[in-house]
Amino acid sequence: MRELDLLQHVYAANASLPTGVTIPPGDDMGAVRAPSGQVLITVDQVAQGVHVDLATASLEQVGRKAITRNLSDVAAMAAQPMAAVVAASLPRDFDTPRVNRLFDAMRQTAGAFACPLVGGDISIWDGPLILTVTILAEPAGIEPVRRSGSQAGDAIYVTGALGGSLETVDGYTHHLDFTPRLALARRLAGDPATRPHAMIDLSDGLARDLAHLCDASGLRAEVLAQQLPLSRGALQAAQRTGQPAWRHAVGDGEDYELLFTASPDREMPASIEGVPITRIGTMLPAGEPPMVGLRLPDGSMVDLTPLGWEHRA
Repeated sequence: MRELDLLQHVYAANASLPTGVTIPPGDDMGAVRAPSGQVLITVDQVAQGVHVDLATASLEQVGRKAITRNLSDVAAMAAQPMAAVVAASLPRDFDTPRVNRLFDAMRQTAGAFACPLVGGDISIWDGPLILTVTILAEPAGIEPVRRSGSQAGDAIYVTGALGGSLETVDGYTHHLDFTPRLALARRLAGDPATRPHAMIDLSDGLARDLAHLCDASGLRAEVLAQQLPLSRGALQAAQRTGQPAWRHAVGDGEDYELLFTASPDREMPASIEGVPITRIGTMLPAGEPPMVGLRLPDGSMVDLTPLGWEHRA
């Protein structure tokens, strides 16, 4: 595989880019219009052996995930994606057809979410596949929702179902096949009746990501185990591991759902865009640990602080 051949393959799609892209791939920088004047930026990676396994995931799934896990961050702030760029470190043994499949999947996925792939960089090395994606987004009339802003007494909500993201159930593997909650987030944040006080996407597991919301607002949280919406993957994982299903729901990670808090007197809908919304707990004033606790049906409390995905050097 020659770098020039891959670049020509990428450039061939330039004519299909939306008019908001004013400089397409091929120059030293790409350019897009930012009508609102404010640009939000996020960057994340998909690395072979960490986020994906090429022995079980197709190249189409890998390329798709490289885009959608970044779009989940965009959803967390209720923003609207504008464009994406990707820096790809490709294994030396990747042949041209495989590389084209990978880049086609990224371009098609980005385009499907109105987030055209407008540039990037390519290197070939002896290491594993690493895809680093940067996405530009704009508020588009809706003030971004921050992680801070929760208030004591706020209700805690999640979208969708949690846990078992690595499990394959009826051909569906959540961490590869999920849909980022972009439209839902904008509906939620754009309506004063439902706008969250704080929001985050669930990538590192409910236990760890809820701790981020608590820390940002100086609060603690109590979650009710019986209120957790369990995915089929969580139930399948529980059967396989012998652990309670709630353990998978709070700690598996890569749910890519939205976790948010809002005033408890608001009439939160049961679903938006066909996705369930479930109240799972309450934000409390800071006090004795745990910062994030899970109340079991028997009344006992479990400290969730040690659970969730931790990035370690």
